[in-house]
Amino acid sequence: MRSRPPEGKTTCTMASQHPVAVVLSCHYNGLSIIQELGSRGIPCIAMDSERSVGTFSRYARFVRCPNPAEDESGFLDFLVRYCAAGFERKPMLIPTNDEWAVALSRGKERLSDVAIPCVGDWPAVERVIEKDRFYEVAAERSYPVPETWGPEEIGALTADKFPIVAKPRFRRNASDGELLPILEMMDRLRLTILDDETDLARFLAIEEAAIPHLIFQELVHGASDSMYTVGMYVDGDREPWAIFTGRKVRGYPAYMGDCTVGEVREVPEELVELSIKMAHDFGLSGILEFEYKQDSRSGDFRLIEVNPRSWSWIGITPTCGVSLPLLAYQDLALGQMKPVIPLRGVKRDESVRYYKAISDFINSTIRYRRNF
Repeated sequence: MRSRPPEGKTTCTMASQHPVAVVLSCHYNGLSIIQELGSRGIPCIAMDSERSVGTFSRYARFVRCPNPAEDESGFLDFLVRYCAAGFERKPMLIPTNDEWAVALSRGKERLSDVAIPCVGDWPAVERVIEKDRFYEVAAERSYPVPETWGPEEIGALTADKFPIVAKPRFRRNASDGELLPILEMMDRLRLTILDDETDLARFLAIEEAAIPHLIFQELVHGASDSMYTVGMYVDGDREPWAIFTGRKVRGYPAYMGDCTVGEVREVPEELVELSIKMAHDFGLSGILEFEYKQDSRSGDFRLIEVNPRSWSWIGITPTCGVSLPLLAYQDLALGQMKPVIPLRGVKRDESVRYYKAISDFINSTIRYRRNF
């Protein structure tokens, strides 16, 4: 589906002399960005360490690169060499997953000589990537995060604190290979519900090697459809250009999985204001996602995480009138003026849904029957 331009903008065809957009990691997230920018005539490179779906888009040329999860140094060396050669103007770099955002952020000063990284500065990105640090700082500043404990604290938990969940300090990260065994464990232990002290003791015994890399939290009740997104593009002055709000409809696994169906949806205005405040407070910039979960029992919203890069269903934003990838390009690559007031992606008179149609069909007809 071809998307329409943001409100107040007109569709434009970018000549080839305009900066190239290099999209890093090209699964459905990257594919959506390539389709949005490429369909407007913006030249795109699909850069990845493997041939995922976005690398086959007719709007981009595939370039293979090292995987920053296993060779961060090699990836940055490759990217600097690539960007320094063959471009009339600095290309714009858009990460779509944590390890790519981490590598770009850590190497931002070096990369800025030859490219335009669409990512926040490393102190800000580090603060939200490392979940134990994020939850500690967020709690100190009275953000509505779940109560959180480190491995050294869980032995003192009383029965009334259960059920709890075990989750990784980070799921994905950049490294020169030393984190690979940990990343495999973290993907497997993405979220584990522990109903009582017996469950916890069994989990600690079985997953002993993983425990130092986990945090433990109060359970926020509800499935994927309790997850809400506040997405925005924030410039280098920490000012938002546009804001999208939406809700997951279905994910897999059903309780906490990646989005297969999402929809535009209004959220309480205090969540939007809280997200803007947090971007300022943490010093974040670029394309951001603030993810909240509404407890199905209490109705309270809890801040689950902040993603310092685009998220898996960002492809819905152009159709909602707030094309975050295009706005990021207009700011960083073209130096255009920001809107007088932030654009808003909520359409009171419209319903917009984003589907990963094949995945959702398989989930809905087969997988959910097994465990949900």
